[in-house]
Formats: sequence, structure tokens, C-alpha cells
Amino acid sequence: MKLLIRKFANSDLGAKLRNAINYKPSPIIIDKHLNSGSISDAFLWRTDNGYQTTFKYSDLLGLFYKIEDSYVVIAFYSKDNNLLKKIIINKLNFSNELLIDKDFLNGLEGYGVFYIFHRSDSYSGGDLLISNRCYLGFSLEGRLSSFVHGNLYAKYQSLDGINEGSDMVANSFFKNKYKIQNLFTNFTKSELFFVNPLSKKIKFSIGSDNYSLDKNCSTLIDISDKQNIIIISKCLFLRPIIFNYKDDYYDVYHA
Repeated sequence: MKLLIRKFANSDLGAKLRNAINYKPSPIIIDKHLNSGSISDAFLWRTDNGYQTTFKYSDLLGLFYKIEDSYVVIAFYSKDNNLLKKIIINKLNFSNELLIDKDFLNGLEGYGVFYIFHRSDSYSGGDLLISNRCYLGFSLEGRLSSFVHGNLYAKYQSLDGINEGSDMVANSFFKNKYKIQNLFTNFTKSELFFVNPLSKKIKFSIGSDNYSLDKNCSTLIDISDKQNIIIISKCLFLRPIIFNYKDDYYDVYHA
């Protein structure tokens, strides 16, 4: 009986049930039927207030699987989840870099997210599921970039781009707490960047302040007046990216 219970608890249905009641939850769920494809984080881009963003990524299909016709598709969205730009990069090196500034986004000064998907038109092998966590560098007013790697799974596409999906971050019927293990008392300014990884609206709170985000939307929240940060939400993995400022110093990292 215990073996059957354990088997059910580890199944897709069992994980969803555990997440719903917040009992030993699995914050990230990848469908066991998803055998082939490319998983992308929701990567932050900033061109506001003197920022520019550097995106460093690898050709995973070429580097590890020797697929010669690999390429990537990168789609850029505004904070309100409006598609701004989609590019295809066919000629890849093992290591690649893309500069995202306001010129790249046709003069736009703002922020949002983008997704990268690896593609191959010739791949006909067996199961192949990849995730490129990548690195983002944020440079303020031309200063040295502060780098942070991917923050959370958000969307996936098949290697031929035909099938796609999202909602790999789980949700619960009950609210849960996410405490950032850092104090913000000694900084001039601090910001939290959130993106909703789900295909439905989510609500969350920080202290007495309440927020909501429509599906796949993002927001920057100034928390300079707060010390200990506890995020309360039904989303089981609402992990923000943090920007800390002190005089000429700034640092970027995820919670």
C-alpha cells in the first residue's frame, strides 16, 4: 500500500494534488509526456533609466548533440505581455552574445521579458529535452555589467516550433510564504522584478502592499522602504530578481 501511495504521490496527478493543498509541493512541474523540446526561462530585459542588457547563451544543440543546422528563435515582450520583436539567429557559435538596448528595441525605454527556443529542422532522433539557463548582464549608464543566470522555467516549444506550452510553475489553493534571505536596510535603493510564469492572473503581497499580474506580465517594484521581504502568494515559485543600489555600486541577483 505504501508503495502505491508513493507511486501516486510522484505521478503528475499526485504532484498536482500535493501542490493544490500545499503538502510537500513540487514548485516546478515538467510534464512527463514532454519528451523533446526546448524550455526557456522568462528572461528580463531592461532599457529604462540608462540600462542596457547583455544576453549570453550557448548553442546547446550544436555543442552537446553535434546538430549542425541548429538555430534559435528569441521573442521579446513588453511588461504587459505584448510581442515587441521576434528574431531568428541562424549562424551560431558555441558561445553567443546579444546586446539589448533601446536601439535594438526601436527606441523603447522600458522593461519586459524574452524567451529563447532552440530549433532544428532536421532532428529526427529520440527524446531530447534541453533548457538553456543562460546569463543576463545589466549595465547601468555604461558601467560594468552585473550578471545573473536564468531565474525560472516559463515556456517550452518543440524543436520544430510546432507545439508549445507553459505553466511549469505550480499553483496552490492556499497561500504560501517566500522569504528573501537578505536585509535591505543598508542600500540606497532596492527593486524587485517579478514575472508571472502562469497563463492566468496571479495575486501576491509584500507586507501590507497588494499586487496582481496578468498572465506572463512583469513588474518592477521599489522596496526601498522595506527591510525584511516576505512574498505571499498562491504561486509556488514567485522568485524575483533583485536590484540593489548603494551610491555608485549596484548588484543584480535572484532571490
